[in-house]
Amino acid sequence: MRNNINNYSEIGALKEVLVHTPGDEIRRISPERLDELLFSAVLEPDEAIKEHKAFCKILEDSGVKVIQLSDLAAETYDQLDDKTKDQFIEEWLDQSEPKLNKELREKVKKFIVSSKNSKEMIRRMMSGVLAEEIGIKQEKALVVDPMPNLYFTRDPFASIGNGISLNSMKYATRRREVIFSKLIFSHHPKYKNTPRFFDSSDSNKSQGTIEGGDIFIYNEKTLVIGNSERTNHEAILSIAKNIKNDPECKFEKIIAINVPPMPNLMHLDTWLTMLDHNKFLYSPNMLSVLKFWELDLTKNDLKMVEKNSSLKDMLKSIIGEEPILIPIAGKNANEIDINIETHFDGTNYLVITPGVVVGYDRNVKTAKALTEAGIKVLTFEGNQLSLGMGSARCMSMPLYRENLKK
Repeated sequence: MRNNINNYSEIGALKEVLVHTPGDEIRRISPERLDELLFSAVLEPDEAIKEHKAFCKILEDSGVKVIQLSDLAAETYDQLDDKTKDQFIEEWLDQSEPKLNKELREKVKKFIVSSKNSKEMIRRMMSGVLAEEIGIKQEKALVVDPMPNLYFTRDPFASIGNGISLNSMKYATRRREVIFSKLIFSHHPKYKNTPRFFDSSDSNKSQGTIEGGDIFIYNEKTLVIGNSERTNHEAILSIAKNIKNDPECKFEKIIAINVPPMPNLMHLDTWLTMLDHNKFLYSPNMLSVLKFWELDLTKNDLKMVEKNSSLKDMLKSIIGEEPILIPIAGKNANEIDINIETHFDGTNYLVITPGVVVGYDRNVKTAKALTEAGIKVLTFEGNQLSLGMGSARCMSMPLYRENLKK
């Protein structure tokens, strides 16, 4: 194996996963900026952090190696020479929101580099910078905005087979998050040779936007990608071209699925997830707007060809057997139950091993339906974390899954 990324399915036994337990960045979400920062409400930070730690413990108790983003970024930074370290800090300053004038930039940089160690420095970069922290007085409390969505580690990059997609995020508040993924995959000895099937750092190309919540690996031959508000056709075609040009990549087909913009349904994994070899959880809200396209990676001419198919027939064509479809909130659920459980990410479970999943305990009706379908459901409280609009799948990026036995 040529690198340390291995992700050829949605359900293979999860061995290593990247997460980010939030810190001060979620203490800096003010009510007037909720829409801008992509939150539905102000979080109670201590409870949110406690909830995330409970999530991590479930993973660790299940035999998964849990790697914190801030630890991995700091570990990478520590191995850089002084020039590259400074380049990373300067890049972060370049991307800071709001933009910094020369005087503020110097003060902010001094504050960042005065950190007692690299992990504290990375955390300061993630948390944003308050005026009081750099000894100035101004009307606005923040000199540099926080990155409160970082606990959704699914989105800045995505593991695909033995490579990654280094993503281009749609909204300004999230684009800066990719800097930590770029640091790791450019410089960490374990990951720097990882192939990139999409590379947002390539400034010479207009490749569209794409986020990890839209990227699924159904099996070693098929990718499924949501064509959503945040992932467009242009990006899907870019990934297809790069996969096709990689001689070691064996994917043969990409299925794109329409994800129209609706409240709290920004990615495909808020509509549809694979939980076992033949079991899928979906929101019935998707059926009225269902659309598919197929990209045949074995052909020279890459085109997205629209297909007229039902959800069940499309899934059957991928897995080679009749799928079992489990509706969110269970069979015969009413519109209210469907909408509530969909809103609080009832489809957004993370698979630990085939048929064993983890997600919020607030999705009671969906958990009951899954249990009745033979799925083992591990739950943790997510009343605060869910206000950021994502659950266990959103909060995890698998780095290594065991390959499924053929």
